[in-house]
Amino acid sequence: MTKTILNVRQGRSRTAAPLLRLLFLVVLAALLSACVRTEDGLSGGPTVAEGTAPPVGGTPPGGGTPPGDPPPPVDPPPGDPPPPTDMAIFEATLYPLLRDPANFCVGCHGANQIPQFAVADVMTAYNVLISQQRVNLNNPAQSRIYLRPAVDRHNCGGDASCDRIAADFLAAIQDWADQAAAALPPPDPTNQPVVSATTSPADAIEGGNARVDVNAIAKFTFDEGSGNVTMDSSGVMPAITLQIEGMEWVEGGGLRNISGKAQANAVDSRKLFDMIEPTREFTVEAWVVPDNDAQDGPARIVSYSQDTAVRNFTLGQNAIYYLLRNRSAGTSANGTPALEALDPQVDTTLTHVVTTFDENVGRKVYVNGQLAIEENTPDTLDWSDNQTFVLGNEVTNNRLWQGIFRLVAIHNRALTGAEVQQNFDAGAGRLVTLRFDLAANLGQPGYIDMQFTELDGMSYMFAQPVIVTDASAVRVKNVRIGVNGTVPVYEQGFRRVDTTVLQSGLQLSPLGVVIPMDQGPAMDTFHLEFEILGGQIGLAEPVAPAAPPPPPPDVPEPDAGIRSFAQINDTMSAVTGIDPGNNAVRDRYAELRDSLPPTSDVLGFGATQQIAIQRLAKTYCGELASDSGRCNAFFGACQVDGNAKDQVANVLYDRIVGIGLANQPVRAEFATEIVRMIDDLGCANGCNGAAAQIVLHATCTAALSSAAVTIN
Repeated sequence: MTKTILNVRQGRSRTAAPLLRLLFLVVLAALLSACVRTEDGLSGGPTVAEGTAPPVGGTPPGGGTPPGDPPPPVDPPPGDPPPPTDMAIFEATLYPLLRDPANFCVGCHGANQIPQFAVADVMTAYNVLISQQRVNLNNPAQSRIYLRPAVDRHNCGGDASCDRIAADFLAAIQDWADQAAAALPPPDPTNQPVVSATTSPADAIEGGNARVDVNAIAKFTFDEGSGNVTMDSSGVMPAITLQIEGMEWVEGGGLRNISGKAQANAVDSRKLFDMIEPTREFTVEAWVVPDNDAQDGPARIVSYSQDTAVRNFTLGQNAIYYLLRNRSAGTSANGTPALEALDPQVDTTLTHVVTTFDENVGRKVYVNGQLAIEENTPDTLDWSDNQTFVLGNEVTNNRLWQGIFRLVAIHNRALTGAEVQQNFDAGAGRLVTLRFDLAANLGQPGYIDMQFTELDGMSYMFAQPVIVTDASAVRVKNVRIGVNGTVPVYEQGFRRVDTTVLQSGLQLSPLGVVIPMDQGPAMDTFHLEFEILGGQIGLAEPVAPAAPPPPPPDVPEPDAGIRSFAQINDTMSAVTGIDPGNNAVRDRYAELRDSLPPTSDVLGFGATQQIAIQRLAKTYCGELASDSGRCNAFFGACQVDGNAKDQVANVLYDRIVGIGLANQPVRAEFATEIVRMIDDLGCANGCNGAAAQIVLHATCTAALSSAAVTIN
C-alpha cells in the first residue's frame, strides 16, 4: 500500500487514481448529509426520532419534498407568438381570391401574362403586387387590384360579377391592412428618419418648362374630362375633332382606351396631308401609359391610315417595342419595313415616345428624350390624301392599343434631338413645382424644388429635383418621396442620389418618378426622406421585396413558341382570306382577345386558350363556308365528292398546314383524320348544299385551330 501511494504521488501509476476520486466523493456526500440533518434540527423542522427508521420514498411526515430530491420542473409560461409576416397575411387574405377561378384573375395573371400576381408561387405573387404597388394598404379603396373590377370592369364577367369581385377584393385588402398594422413593432425613438417639411398640391408655386410647339399642326391634351369628343388645341385650323368610343376620361387629365378608339372624320384628317406634304417631313409625339407590354399587331397608338394594309404613318407598340411605320418610296403601302426601337423596351409607366421623318435623313424613334434608333437613309415621302387619323386602334377596329393618352401632337417638321429633349423635360403638360423646405435640417434657408403633375387619377409624377441653398458642402444621399407620412418602396427613382452640393441650384437627378396617389390631390401631403442630408444621418433605403425565384433549372427551354393573340388572328386571316375587319370576326376577336395566348411562351399555354383559339377558328371558317363564292374559291367546289374526300384534306393541308416545312404533320396522317371527320358528320358518300357547308366548316375549324397554325 505504501508503495502504491508513493507511486501515485510520483505520477508513475494511475491504478489508484479512480479509487481515490471515488473515496473523495463518498466522504463529501456524507459530510453534506450530516450538514442537512444538523440544519434541520436547528431550524425546528421535523426530525427523525432516535430508533425510528426514516421514510423510504414517498412524502416525508408533515409533507414537503423528500430530503435531497430537487423540486419538480415547472414549464415557463407561454410567450406571445411572433407576429405574422406581411406575406403570410397576404396569403391568408387576398391571395385566395386571386387564385379563385371564379374571380377571373388566375386565367391570365396566374400563368405568364404580366403582371403575374395570381401565380401558384405565393412569394412571386406577393412581390409583384408590392413592387408594382397594386395594393394600397394605407388607403385600400385606392388599390389598383380593386379598381380594375370596380371601375375599369376589367375581365370580370359583367356588372354584377364585377361588383361582387370588387367588394371581396376591397374587404380582403382592408383585412390585410388591419392585420399588418397590428403586427408592426412599436417605433424606435433612437432610429428616426431625416425628413423635410411637408408640402401639398395647394402649395404649388410655378409651372414647368416650355414646349416646342411652333410647328404643331394638331395637339390633343385630353383635358375635357367628359363627353364623347376630344378637340385639337393646336390653334391651327381647321381643328381636328376626335369622336370617342370605348374610352374613359382620367381624373386629372387624360383618356384611357379600354376597347375602342378616338377617330377623326375624313374632312378633318385631310389637314395632316395638306400641311405635311409641302414640308416633306413630320413628327408624331405622344405621352402615353401602356396597359401592358404584350399588345402587338402592332397595336395602333397614333395612326393616319386606311386599314391594316394601307397607311401614311403609324406610331405603334409591338409587344416590348415602339415602332414607326411610314409610307415612302422605300416602303410598302403599309409603311413596312417598320423602324423598331429595340431599346429601351416598353414600360407600363408614363412614357414620351417621338417618331420623326425627314427626307434627307430618314426615320428616327426617341423614347423619353433619348434617340432609340435611326436609319440615316434618305427617302421620299409617298403619301395618300384619303387616310384617316385615329388614336388607340386601326380604322377597321382590329389593332386595339390599351392604355392612357396624356398628350398627342403632330408637327409638320422633324424635331431635332434637342427639341425632343426639351419637350420631354416639359412633361405631359399641367406641370407645377412643389417646394420641400429644408431650413430645419440645414440650420439655414434651403429647399428642394421638384416638377409635379397628377397623372391618371391614381398616381403623381415628380421630376428633376433641384436643391437651392447657400450652405456649403451639403451631402445629399438617398432621396425618397413620402405620401401622407408613408414612403412607398416602389419607383423611388431618386434613391441613387449621392452627391455633395457645392453650388446652389444643383439638379440632383434628371429623372422622373411615378408615386401612387393615396387620398387624392385635395388631401395628399408629401415630404422627402434622406439617408444623409448635410450633417444629419437618417435611415437607409427601405428593403424592397425579394426578387421572384428563378425558374426551376431542370425545365428545358422549349424549341418552339406559340403565336400570340394578334399573330393568331393575322395568321387565320391570311390563310382563309377572310378580312379581320369582317364584322363577325372582329366581334369574336374582341370578345376572345384576352383569352388568347398573350406571349410566345409555350409553357404557359393552357386549355382555356386552346378553346378560345378554336372559337376564333370556327368564326373564320364559318364566314368562309357560308359564302358560296369564298367557299368555291377556297375548296375548288363547295361540296364533298364521296369518291375523293381526301381532296378536302389536301386543300386544308396545302392552305393551312403548309408545305415544305422542317416540322409539320404528315400529309397522309392528316388526310386520314379529316376523312374520318367527314364520315362521322354523315358525309361518307359525299354531300353538297347546306350539308357540305357544315362539313367544310367543321374540317376547316379543326385544321385552323390545330398546332400547325398556333405553333410558331
